[in-house]
Amino acid sequence: MMKKINPINYKLLRPQVDLSHLNFKTTDEMNSFTHFVGQERALHAIQFGVNIESHGYNLYAMGPSGIGKRSFVQAILEAHAKKLPVPSDWCYIHNFAMPDKPIALQLPPGLGRVLQEDMKSFIHELGASILAVFESDEYHSALMKINKYFSREKESNSKAEKTPSLYKKKHKREKKLQLKMVSIVLKPIFSKLKKKYKSFPSVIAYLNNIKQDVMENIADFIRQDEKTNLYTFTYENPVLTKYKVNLLVDNAELKCAPIIFEEAPSYSSLICRIEHTSEMGALVTNFTLIRAGDLHRANGGYLLVEARKLKANREAWEALKSALYSQEIRIKPLENEYDSIKPVSLEPMSIPLKIKVILLGDRKTYYSLCQHDPDFTELFKVAVDFDEQIKRNKKNTKLYAKLIATIVKQKKLRPFHISAVAAVIDYSSRLAEDVEKLSTHIRDIEDLLLESDYYAGVARKKMVKEAHIKQAIQAQIHRMDRTRQLYYEDILRNFIIIKTEGSAIGQANCLSVRRVGNFSYGHPTRVTARVRLGKGKLIDIQREIKMAGPIHSKAGLIIANFLASRFNQDLPFSLSVSLAFEQIYCWTDGDSASVGELCALLSALAEIPLLQSLAVSGSIDQYGEVQAIGGVNEKIEGFFDVCKARGLSGKQGVIIPAVNIKNLMLREDVVDAARLKKFFIYPIETIDDAISLLTGLPAGKREKRGNFPKDSVYFKIEERLKEYSKTRIKSRLIEK
Repeated sequence: MMKKINPINYKLLRPQVDLSHLNFKTTDEMNSFTHFVGQERALHAIQFGVNIESHGYNLYAMGPSGIGKRSFVQAILEAHAKKLPVPSDWCYIHNFAMPDKPIALQLPPGLGRVLQEDMKSFIHELGASILAVFESDEYHSALMKINKYFSREKESNSKAEKTPSLYKKKHKREKKLQLKMVSIVLKPIFSKLKKKYKSFPSVIAYLNNIKQDVMENIADFIRQDEKTNLYTFTYENPVLTKYKVNLLVDNAELKCAPIIFEEAPSYSSLICRIEHTSEMGALVTNFTLIRAGDLHRANGGYLLVEARKLKANREAWEALKSALYSQEIRIKPLENEYDSIKPVSLEPMSIPLKIKVILLGDRKTYYSLCQHDPDFTELFKVAVDFDEQIKRNKKNTKLYAKLIATIVKQKKLRPFHISAVAAVIDYSSRLAEDVEKLSTHIRDIEDLLLESDYYAGVARKKMVKEAHIKQAIQAQIHRMDRTRQLYYEDILRNFIIIKTEGSAIGQANCLSVRRVGNFSYGHPTRVTARVRLGKGKLIDIQREIKMAGPIHSKAGLIIANFLASRFNQDLPFSLSVSLAFEQIYCWTDGDSASVGELCALLSALAEIPLLQSLAVSGSIDQYGEVQAIGGVNEKIEGFFDVCKARGLSGKQGVIIPAVNIKNLMLREDVVDAARLKKFFIYPIETIDDAISLLTGLPAGKREKRGNFPKDSVYFKIEERLKEYSKTRIKSRLIEK
């Protein structure tokens, strides 16, 4: 007796939101939602990661692009950052003992900026004070006395060889005068600064060093015009650079711990950049040309980095790991060994590092780092794994509606009607490919909201409604479906042979999915099978020409084993089979066509035609059980579009695995056709179901005596295989 397989009820083809669950009319009535829907696992992981203070507990937030990892992490970090103090300012100052090793100066937040401005003012005061000394009557009067004294000494000198000694004494006396008078005018300046920074010994030591350096280099600051004898103070004098402050990290404006995001990590962006200037053909630098990296700016807080780009930049990745291991920021400038000009560089004092680093990336990068980089598992012990889907239940549906309302308000869009919100939630299930799930790809949802608002604006509406959601979805498809349109056009013009009526032996319509950018569409394909007497070999033409992937090849082997175990187990398997995807000229992989391939093969063996008005998609195991496939909505819609373009006959439809019913979120026109019984979607559990639907005959089940019923497909197949086996055995005997 033939098993009856009913088509899926049209009400199950596109489950919709129950509007009674949503107690609002527009999104204006809802409060903003400050949390993320679902993601409890990720939430617990990140809270653990940011609270534990042990070394090595940095985080890796993983999930596909567009899922909202950065926004989620940033929101949690902002809440935690408010509990932490504003970190210190950091400055680099001149090291008078070792100029190539600048000193790192730690100051309370905001004081670095003050010190920098104070030292700028000091340089100007220094210039004014020294000029005042050299231009004062007191200085000139004392200088004249020195000159007169040594003039008399020179005139009374009878021995010329003593003249150089007199000049030396005179110069020494002049310098002593300068030091005395400059010391007097600088004393109040330094006293004022020391009083201001008396709580910071490192600053006091710095000021003492400056004072000593000024006294030793007074002559370098002043230039006297030979014609006018007037003095000038050169503020551009490189010597004055020593008295400047390089404010590396200025946290004066922060209210809490910093959160820094680096999208394009490199050594210079993460660690630091030391700039150089060219002087007489040489590249030179000084401490004022040291530029802060992300680690400096995020020190005392959090640093978010794109993992994939960081992994691709070896220098940056190794430098970051080194900093996390040592808990210091050590600046070691990179030098290209092939540079013809070697720059003069610095070795700045290291800066203590206290930071949480959060890498944002996909799972593939995470697993690759775990496998190939032992340092990674030591330094990034907290995995923050984001769910791509959440359950579609009453609670989450309400939360999702609030999330939509929040995005609408954040982006300052028109209010969304309840019907529009419901349409967006349905679209989310379509993205998730599961009516029991909602997608967490927030970027896609946000794009849909923005584009729907645009179409409402074009229509001069003050509110976004369901029609605008549908218009935006259709527009997204239209922008990307040129390839699909061309393929379907080739089918309709018979350049690509896909039959939607009649029947044929050894041919089945299979369904696959093609992806173009972010757009996927159903791709109907004709599969053919030919059989003849042979030695039990199944030739998959796609595999033989190396245009098939390993999953496709696996499916072919499963088909061969199914045949060998289902029929004539006590006789040698004596046929040769060839399978081909007709008019497919590109790489093929996947096993969702294996049900169709097997049906085409069974048809060829039984010499029973298959209905061409039906297309089939499904994966098969060695026992003939049909397994789930992906892209079921696109596959169904693809065959429907071809049938609709030719005219729906009321006999056309698609065969899918029964388990995929919960993945159905079909277009409304497909649902309408199913409701009007112009297009059917049949669920199957076994290959027997598929072959029965495609042939209109029972597949067959072995009776007590071990034989298949004579009116079954399998009876004819087994009889033919017996003939092949007998013929092969007979030919062997003749050969002997």
